[in-house]
Amino acid sequence: MLERRVFKLLLGPVFANPRRLAVTVAILIGATTLDVAGPWLTKHYLDTYLVPGDLRAQPLVTLLLIYIATQALAATGHYIQSLRFAGIAMDTVLLLRRRLFRHVLHLPQSFHDRTATGELVARVTNDTDALRELYVAFLGTVVGNIVLLAGILIAMALMDIHLMAIAALLIPAAAFIVWLYQRLSGPAAMRVRALRAEQSARLNEAIGGMGIIQAFNQTRAFREHFHTLNQAQYEARISTVRLSGLLLRSALDLISVAVLAVLLLSYGMDHLLGGAEIGVLYAFITYLGRVTEPLMEITQRFNLYQQATVAGARLLHVLDQHQVSQGTDDRPVEKACFELEQVRFRHEAAEHDTLSDIDLTIAPGTFLAIVGPTGSGKSTLLDLLAGLQPISGGRLLLDGRELSSLTPDVLGAAIASVPQEPFVRSSTLRDNLLLGSKVDPQQLKEALDDAHLSPLVARLPEGLETRLGERGFTLSTGERQLLALARALLRKPKVLLLDEATASIDSETETLLQEALHDLRGRVTMIVVAHRLSTIREADRILVLRQGRIVEDGSHEQLLTHPEGHYYHLWHQRRDETTLSEKRDAHQVVSK
Repeated sequence: MLERRVFKLLLGPVFANPRRLAVTVAILIGATTLDVAGPWLTKHYLDTYLVPGDLRAQPLVTLLLIYIATQALAATGHYIQSLRFAGIAMDTVLLLRRRLFRHVLHLPQSFHDRTATGELVARVTNDTDALRELYVAFLGTVVGNIVLLAGILIAMALMDIHLMAIAALLIPAAAFIVWLYQRLSGPAAMRVRALRAEQSARLNEAIGGMGIIQAFNQTRAFREHFHTLNQAQYEARISTVRLSGLLLRSALDLISVAVLAVLLLSYGMDHLLGGAEIGVLYAFITYLGRVTEPLMEITQRFNLYQQATVAGARLLHVLDQHQVSQGTDDRPVEKACFELEQVRFRHEAAEHDTLSDIDLTIAPGTFLAIVGPTGSGKSTLLDLLAGLQPISGGRLLLDGRELSSLTPDVLGAAIASVPQEPFVRSSTLRDNLLLGSKVDPQQLKEALDDAHLSPLVARLPEGLETRLGERGFTLSTGERQLLALARALLRKPKVLLLDEATASIDSETETLLQEALHDLRGRVTMIVVAHRLSTIREADRILVLRQGRIVEDGSHEQLLTHPEGHYYHLWHQRRDETTLSEKRDAHQVVSK
């Protein structure tokens, strides 16, 4: 079943335009017919004129001109069909990459969480490139050579059916070699692809975390691990090369020599009986050489087919992942009122629910904070509210409508997120704020002011046109958070989600972020996951999550009236940690 689906993925797009394919094959057949005519013309001259002793110039010149014309037309036809096959191949790969990337863009967050970035990049680039090799180097070669073989066999049959039957023995022998090669090389080719993807993933991780690797003096460990992967990939490739060298050209050469010996023996027997012509022998030897080369090319190209089938199976694994369901309700969100009724969520392959029995109503304009220990489901709840993850049970409503029924455009216009690790491209500050959208200058200025990012823009040497570098390394962690906040506010959302936005920033930036949240209060619905409780003490409501359930709900003052409560414990624990940190900093200043 999988092999059939892989075959359909690989070759299905080629037949998407049957007229284009038919014209290309027709040109190929015409060029091949002219190509095959060459040895037949030579045979005709040998047996009709040269052997009988007719050495007139006129037949020789005529046949020579016809020979040159047929070969020139054949070369032109092969050139045109190769261009057309290459065009079909490149169009097919283009459409496949578009389909794959479009699919990846709509996969749920859980898929991206469990899939290494480097491995996914390898599938979109390396694996689709393997398909390009299939179409360009394999498909055109195989189709062209199959047509050439058919033409040669027909020409042989017209001259001597008995000798043609002997020469045709090469074809089933080559088919058996190809089958045997595929059976033996499949596991090795799969291992090569898997190791290549893992190599890309480890390389991506190493480059992304180079600062930490060098700071912790782990360069040797990473180098040795990469060397192990590299060596394993090398050994897997060597095994495929050995199989290719043993089963493809070498075996076929041996069989070709054996068939030639049988052909010469048969011709010799016919010659003794007086029934063979020298021109036929010349043509058959020439055709036999022409038969051997197409068969060798076909068999040697089958390693590309093997790699492409492995790559196709890996691409199917991505395409089989279920996308986030997209609704059809395109009515805009008016109030942004959330209602959660017995909502639960479980990650794939997990044994227990991450969130259970969540009953919650979030009124428009509410400042809601979510706190709790690590693993309690805070970020998961934000993902559900943003529509990044589908709920596993219950109902999640926005303005009385199922959240999953809304179109991505409606959700994108109503809900904006500020993640803990902001996404920053290596382009300009303006590009990072707009992300391809178009807004008027006044709207951009308002977003910068609301996020307290305007002073940063004024300090930058080129203002909004300043390039931020890879992952925004020219900005501090806090400045990247303010950038993410401005980007979110630029869309004028009804709901603003902040996931641990203050976890890694300095106290000065935290103050700016608190001021921004204070200014936004009442204008948008704010749902904030916070590690620093000082950020959310002014929240209208604070939810305390523990083991995926809401265990406490109330304002800061209300929750502190319960000494036995989880929030009371968290508040005093974080306050003690802050006091200890301040004392340590003061001691360091005095020491200096």
